[in-house]
Amino acid sequence: MFKSRSAWFSSSVSQECHTFWIQQGGTIAGWRRADYLFSEDAACPDTLRIFESKCFLRDKVTVFHSLFLTTCEGRQSFKSVCIGHYVLPPASVQDEVRHMVGRLIWESEDESSEAECSQDEFPEGDISRSKCVMQW
Repeated sequence: MFKSRSAWFSSSVSQECHTFWIQQGGTIAGWRRADYLFSEDAACPDTLRIFESKCFLRDKVTVFHSLFLTTCEGRQSFKSVCIGHYVLPPASVQDEVRHMVGRLIWESEDESSEAECSQDEFPEGDISRSKCVMQW
């Protein structure tokens, strides 16, 4: 699933997510070289350092909530999961985001929520219309 892709994991992310990433062909890298950055806590010191970095401030990196990986595992696919819904904003921005969208997807009791793209909406091979796909 994640062959030829690399990820950085915050210390806030469970070992199960690391293991799943590796089992699915992904590799681990430092945050400056990784294709994907995962955290579960915007206030975690290692994640805060990324949010305070020039790379983040210049829109060169995006941090995603690791619930994305849990959802991929449950669906046994990443193609039907909208990664854009899993963007982890800095803690200072989260209240404003909640005000605009109601809640963040990882705060939902139903992890396979309606915020994800269904396979029916975007049949496999026809994801060009979706704004919420991984760009690989």
